[in-house]
Order: sequence, then structure tokens, then C-alpha cells
Amino acid sequence: MKHFGLSPRLFASLLIGVFMGALDLTIVAPAIPHIGRSLNVSPSAVVLAFSIYAAFYAVAVPVMSKLADIRGYGLIYRISLLLFAGGSALAAMSPTLPVLVTARILQGIGGGGLFPVAQAIVGTALDDRQQGRMLGILVGVFAMGGVLGPNLGGFFAQTLTWRWIFWINVPLGVLSILMLRGVSIPAHEGRGRVDWLGAFLVAVSLGGLVLWLESLRHVDRGILSVHSVGLFLLTVGGMLAFVYVERRRRDPIIDISFMRSRSIGPLLLVSLTIGYALLAGVVFAPLYAQVAFGASTFASGAILNAVAFGMGASSYLAGHFSTERTSRRLIQSGMILTAAGLLAMIVLRDQIWGLLGGLVFLGMGLGLTQGPLSHMGLRFAPADKQGQVSGLIAITRSVGGAAGITLAGVWLSRKVQSLVSPDSPVEIPMTDIWDNDGGIEALERVAPGLADMVHRALVEGMVEGWYWALGAAVLGVIVSFFLDE
Repeated sequence: MKHFGLSPRLFASLLIGVFMGALDLTIVAPAIPHIGRSLNVSPSAVVLAFSIYAAFYAVAVPVMSKLADIRGYGLIYRISLLLFAGGSALAAMSPTLPVLVTARILQGIGGGGLFPVAQAIVGTALDDRQQGRMLGILVGVFAMGGVLGPNLGGFFAQTLTWRWIFWINVPLGVLSILMLRGVSIPAHEGRGRVDWLGAFLVAVSLGGLVLWLESLRHVDRGILSVHSVGLFLLTVGGMLAFVYVERRRRDPIIDISFMRSRSIGPLLLVSLTIGYALLAGVVFAPLYAQVAFGASTFASGAILNAVAFGMGASSYLAGHFSTERTSRRLIQSGMILTAAGLLAMIVLRDQIWGLLGGLVFLGMGLGLTQGPLSHMGLRFAPADKQGQVSGLIAITRSVGGAAGITLAGVWLSRKVQSLVSPDSPVEIPMTDIWDNDGGIEALERVAPGLADMVHRALVEGMVEGWYWALGAAVLGVIVSFFLDE
């Protein structure tokens, strides 16, 4: 393959786009109560605007990746930027919830094309010796955007207005587009056409999965509610239909043979486990700091900077040392650090430095794994399917993260309910606790007289959630030793 090189302006544009797409996966969560009051709807209704982005992001990744393989990486990356920036502007001006949801759909479609196409551009632009370093930086920026999202979302919502959560993307998007002026990204000479039936089944499967996981957050409905069971059946049915159809397609939207590949299949499983372990480990870390150590809301949110610190340092190291021979060992080291971080959070849960040290290790684990995972995936992928492989790695990581966040919340809510009132018909309205400003400070308002008991139950529930995250990390460690050289 002929490599055309990666100019500083092009790489800067890729970094901005990737950071924006990752940021919007998590930045809205802290502002949900503020958005609800502004639009005169309940916080629970605003959650739709949060989850709809993740759903369409997951759906757009394989579709935009396939389009990029056929129509050219430069064209699809520019279209993704325009959709994302336009959706952000519409979201910032939204007068009603339906308009906000529509804007988030546009953002999700655009965001789903930014990261996998950026990875494919790096893979096409650079030879193998240079790819590792740049992919390490790119993946580190993506992961950092997801981690810093809650901090920035809380800052904008409390000091300015929730609308700045979206306005901030507009100048960044425009800057990223302007940086591409005069930059040549050779058109990829891909063949084939988009399998729109396959794309529809991907939308049904991944969209249904994200919405089903989100439905589990509502403890009061129950896992066997009509709503939850319906979404689960929709997801399973969509997946079965997708496999049936795509196995018979000459040019499928996702080549499912990659999932059976001895080279790529284990990479996808490692990506899934690191996504689950990281998000399940960090999602309630700020709440744990409030409950266990009495930290303020601001200080508890700031502890996620420990993840960013570990990730920034290790991403640079991974990028610097990632080669054909070292990528496998870097992934193994990252998974071991992830497991060690979760173990430290469990064993040293009575010490604040145990929590902080564990979060640093989690960040280092993510930084050491994600760049080499992408590097190995691009190396194993055929030249005309690098976008698809990049998209698959991004999808598995996103699905793992979504499952980690949701299942940790479900486990925690049910643990609190069972410990606080195992024999009582009165339920603790956990959704109201999560949706109210101040998080733990809302306990006395929502469950008067039960705050101390709920505090204790929260600690136990979060620690048990970390055990499940540790199990996922250990699985990732095992699989990493079976990666193809």
C-alpha cells in the first residue's frame, strides 16, 4: 500500500473530531436535571436525549465505516464533522425536548463516523512503524474525552448554562473543517455498495441493545416488564436476522467473518472487556468518594482526573513503543494493570489513596490497550476494509462501556433496595436519587430517615459492582494471551 503521509493540520483536525465525538458520549449526564427544568420536562424524560446519542452513535459506526471504505475517508470524515457540528448547534438552540432528541440523532450519526474513519485515515496515511505512535495519541484523546465529559458537563451546567455543553462543539467543529482546507486525502479506491438492509438490521440490533440496557436502569419497572422484555426480544431478533442476512451477502455492511477470525476476533473480545471494566469501574467512583469519604460534589467529580492522568501517560508510552512485535505485550500489560486497579479499589476501599491509585491504574490500562488494539486491527485488516475493522473495535468498546455503566447502576439500585427494605413493600425511588442535583445530598429529600442505611448499602453495592468489573478485566487478561502475533 502507498502511504501519503499525515500532515500536522490533518492530524490536528482528526484529534479535534475524535475528542468531540467521545466527549458527547458522557458530557450530557451531569446536566440532565438542568435540561429538564429548562425544557419543562422530567429528568427521566431527558435521559432519552442522553441514550439516543449512544444508540445512533453505535449504529452509525459500521455504516459510516463502510461508506468510508467505498466513497473515501476524506469525504466521509468531512460529512461526519458537518453533521456533528450542525447537530450541536441545533441542540444548543433546542426549545423543546423533541428538537433536542432530533439534534442528538444528528450528533450521533456524525459522531459515529469521526473515530473509526480517523483511525482508518491514520492507517492509510502512515506505514506500520509510524502508525503505533499516532494511533496511541488518537485513542488516548478519544478515551480522555469520554472521561472528562462528566466534569465539563457539570462545570458548564452549574457555572454557565447547559446549552454550552453543545455550543462548545460548534467552533471546534468549524476549526476542524477549516484545518482540512487544502489538505489532500487521497480517495480510497474501494468497491461495492452499501448494504442498506444490513445497515437497517444493525440499527435494530445495536439501537435495541442500547435502549434495552437503558431500560434496566428503571428498577421500578422490573427486568421482566413488557417494555424491557420487548426491547430484549427486538435486540435478539435483530441480531439473528442480521447474521442470517449478512452471511449471504457478497458485500455485507459488517463482514462477520472478522468475528470468527483467529487474528481479529480476540481483539474484539479484549476491546469489549476493557470497555466494560473501565466504565463499570469509574461510573460511580465520584459517588463512592462522596459516600465513603465525605467528599464534596466538585471534589468527587475531580477524582476522575486520576483516570485522565494515567491514560495520558500510558497512551504516549503505548504509541511510542507500539510495533508489530510489542503490541501484544502492551495489550497484556494494560489488561493486567486494569485488573490490578480494580483489585486495589476493592481491597483498599477504606482508603482514599486506594481509590485514587486504582483509578490511575485503570487509566493506564486503557491507555496501554487501545492504541495497540487499533494498530493490530489495522495490520490484520485487508486494505479495503480497514474502516470496517476500526468500526468493529469501536463498537465493541462502546457496547462494553454501555453495558458496564448500565449493569453497574442496575446492580447498585437493586442492592440498595434489598439491603434497605428487604421485606418492606415500600421501595426506595433510586431513579429520583440519580436524577436530582447533588446526588447523595438528595437522599434526605427522597428517602427521609433512611439516609444512613442507604449510605451503607451504596458502599456495598458499588464494591460488588467492582467485583464484576474485575471479572471482566480478568477475562480480558486471559484472552490477551491468545492474541495472534
